[in-house]
Amino acid sequence: MMNVICRQNCRVPYCEPVCPTGAITNQTNTVYVESDTCIGCGICRDVCRAFSYDKALEQKSVDWLMGKA
Repeated sequence: MMNVICRQNCRVPYCEPVCPTGAITNQTNTVYVESDTCIGCGICRDVCRAFSYDKALEQKSVDWLMGKA
């Protein structure tokens, strides 16, 4: 299942290149996570909170990313 992470308010979606499973994709200025592929490592959350403009993943849990919440 694809979940919208954010509408990409940052110039570069920092979360996309760090995902070890490639579960994060950027399509038409919206960033999605494929919850079936996500392993719940949380790297995307850490990178988003540290480097992104809008901190979109700050309030989202790892369970949410994995489609469990």
